Amino acid sequence: MKWKLWHGQVDRAIEHLGEIIADMSMLREQGDLGAARIWQLAQPLLTYIRQNKSAIVDYGARYRSGRRIATALAESAVNSLTARRMVKKQQMRWSKRGAHLMLQVRAAVMNGNLHEQLSYEPPVFKSRLNWLFQPTPPLLRAA
Repeated sequence: MKWKLWHGQVDRAIEHLGEIIADMSMLREQGDLGAARIWQLAQPLLTYIRQNKSAIVDYGARYRSGRRIATALAESAVNSLTARRMVKKQQMRWSKRGAHLMLQVRAAVMNGNLHEQLSYEPPVFKSRLNWLFQPTPPLLRAA
């Protein structure tokens, strides 16, 4: 079933999990506690897979096309950037909001669109209180 999910065969995985649930249901009725536990855990999994069917990624196709299939590289970069400044013993500690804004700037630099996001100009309102209602983009606030 895991292989089927990883390779984009979601309908087959749902069918396979349904068969497992049916088998475990019969064993559960016979008093098998292990089967009862598997049945109890498989029910929400089946519901989750059915509800998120369109969002399940075909990792096999991504791998064959040479695209990344893991977020470990991005997660380790985020951890290394923020870990030192988030500890309480650090002299210059970041707030959660400050760390979030810094990561937005870093992501924009890595994506190559920092200049585009910083040059954002909100629409002009025709009001005397124009300055009060002009939104400031988050990256401009962070910079």
